[in-house]
This record gives sequence, C-alpha cells and structure tokens, in this order.
Amino acid sequence: MTKLFQLFFCLFLLAPTIVSAEIIDRVVAVVNEDLITLSELNNEGELHMEKIREQVPIEQRAEAMAQLRQQILTSMIDRLLIEQRAEKRGIQVSNEEAEMQYFQILEQNNVEEKDFVEKLRQAGLTPEMYKRNLKSQITRQRLLNREINSKIVISNTQIELYYLQEYGQESSEDGLHILQIGCLAGSGEDLNSKPDAQRRVKQLRGMVMAGENFQDIAKNYSELPSASDGGDIGVFKEKELSREMIEGIAGLHPGEISNIIETRSGYQFLKILSSKSGNTITQAPLELVRDDIIALLREKELKEKFDQWVIQLREHSYIKEQL
Repeated sequence: MTKLFQLFFCLFLLAPTIVSAEIIDRVVAVVNEDLITLSELNNEGELHMEKIREQVPIEQRAEAMAQLRQQILTSMIDRLLIEQRAEKRGIQVSNEEAEMQYFQILEQNNVEEKDFVEKLRQAGLTPEMYKRNLKSQITRQRLLNREINSKIVISNTQIELYYLQEYGQESSEDGLHILQIGCLAGSGEDLNSKPDAQRRVKQLRGMVMAGENFQDIAKNYSELPSASDGGDIGVFKEKELSREMIEGIAGLHPGEISNIIETRSGYQFLKILSSKSGNTITQAPLELVRDDIIALLREKELKEKFDQWVIQLREHSYIKEQL
C-alpha cells in the first residue's frame, strides 16, 4: 500500500471525527507515489526555525521562515527522489548500518556522544536527523557509484592540463603555493581544548600521509577558513609567512607535507604545491600528485553530472508542491 493510499484510507476511516476537529497537518508535496507533510517539513527544520524566531527581527521573520521552508522542502524532495531511485535499483541501507556509521564517526574522532550531540545542536541538528542524513548519504553514494561515478573517465590530457594550471607552471607570482589543514583550540573544558586540537590534527595528518587526498581532507575536516577552498591559501613570499610557518616548511620540497605546526590558535600542517623564484619554477612531480589531481577532477565532474542527473530525475517524476 503506497503512502498516498495509506493517507487517504486513514482519512476515510477518521472522517467522522475530523469534521469538527482542527486540521493540524497537511500535504506540502507529492513526489511520485510518496508524500511530504507539513509536520515532516517542520520536524526537519525545527532547530533552524527556532533560531529564526530567536534571532530574526519580527518584521523579517515571515519572509525568512518562508525561504527556509522552501529550501528544506527542495532538499527533502531531492532526497526522496534519490531514495525512490535507489529502491528501484535494489539499493538498500538499513537503520542499523546508519547507526553503526554514527558510532564509527564518534570513535574515529575520539569524542564523547554527549559532546557530539551538543555540536549537532549548535549546527541545528539532532542525532536522529544526523543519522537520517547519514543513511541518505550512504544511499546516495552507492547510487551515484552505480549510475554516475563508474562512467567518469579522467584522461591524461585533463590531468596534465590541470597540473600545468594549478601547480605553478603558469603562475606569474614569485613565492610558494601552499595548502593548509588545521584544527582550532579553545580553553578550559571546551571540546576544542589544545590537547584535543593536537590529537585531531595528528589524525588528519595521518590520513593524508596514508594516501588520502589533501584537499578532500581539508574541505571535509579542516577547521580553518581555507577549508572551503580545499586548504588552498594561494602564493606567498617567505617574508609574508609567520615565523611558525617558515620554520614548519624549512627544507620542504614541492609535494611534501610538513610536520605539525603549533600556532596561537591551534595546530596545522602544510603542503607545498610549487615554488617560483624569477624564472626558476619548482613543482611537485606529476606522479607524486597524479592521484590528488584525479580525485579533484573526478569530484568536479561528479558534481556537474549529479546536478544534471537530479534535474533529469525531477523532469521524469511527478512532483506537486503545495507549500
């Protein structure tokens, strides 16, 4: 029995009592054979809505709430389309698998669940929402591996062109092209205390040294502003760097990773992509960074193809929004 039929069946059974009762829920979207209700939408965005009530001036609150609900509904529709497609392809992820992934994340980050729950709360999430997102992410990844990722081929021409453009050959600036990953430290009993920040950054450096992509790790785990750019802070002359950074990269060649550097705000480690002085350019050898380049190009192409894939999925689905 589909969700849509179940709802109508329940309404039919309860019709005599509903006539005089206040309607407290309604359908806000029909997605093929499934429904999204207002209560589901409100539960999804409950903590974000609470922040709007607390922080947004009352005269702007209605507009901000409407924009938030639309964003949440769009996200829920896309997620439901992916889940429907995965089900048709026979891809299933159990709640137990998502639960196991949740506790693996706690273990990998060596963090107590109560501290993690508080971090989630600050980000506008509950553990249940986070686990639901984990389940959705696992489902999405398996579906993308089957429908998109397996079809992406990165050519040698693409790799060599990216290498020339991004590893200093075409740069006109003298200096060092640097990537960074770092963890911030707080004080006292704060989760981000200095020993904890040092432990976290050691773990991230270990992941990079084990062969994981530097810029992927930076984007997903670094706590510095450069994380959104994959840790890329650009080209710097040595005199423009802090004393700690100069000492940390002393003797490094392009492509190599520094030891952990203590800073006033926490800990970090660096990678030199290339160096240029006058007409002399030193680059990380292509073979040393080939896997990094492939991972970056694959991620870029996957995002582009995924966006197109979602558009096509929407075009071939029945979607009716009633927000």
